[in-house]
Amino acid sequence: MLIRPSRKADAQSMAHVYIQTWQDTYLGLVPFGYLYAMSARELERGFLNETQSKRAFSYVAEDGGDVIGFVSGGYARHGDAIYEGEIYALYVLKNYQRQGIGAQLVMALAIALNRCDIYSMLVWVLEHNSCRQFYEKLNGLYLRKKRLPFAGEVLDTVAYGWIDTSLITH
Repeated sequence: MLIRPSRKADAQSMAHVYIQTWQDTYLGLVPFGYLYAMSARELERGFLNETQSKRAFSYVAEDGGDVIGFVSGGYARHGDAIYEGEIYALYVLKNYQRQGIGAQLVMALAIALNRCDIYSMLVWVLEHNSCRQFYEKLNGLYLRKKRLPFAGEVLDTVAYGWIDTSLITH
């Protein structure tokens, strides 16, 4: 198992991991049509841009040369007064979950943010996502709830945060 910064060549694999984990995790939580209309090509373009961004970071988990998970994040997208950093995306393929890979990816991102003098971080998660306890296990504190329009529906999301990313443990 290797955790490393993502490269342009990883964009296609990251798109695959994203779509597969959304379909595995969010079935019944987000509109079915949205899940099965996801475009790998559009996601790949987004991940290509992210791998070249100076304001965002992404890391992949690789097993036997295959990307099995990734994290991306950077400066908080909505200018939080307390939490300067944000996890934008964290996905690990279902068969590799519960092995510490997600925690290693979060730590890699936190270290990258620390190098930019960002020591606090938050993440937004669907409230009914059964995997959200993962952030509690990493000492993430429940911060707040907000309703967001998504694919023609309104979904409840919750934020977890770390005022000091050195508090992340697994």
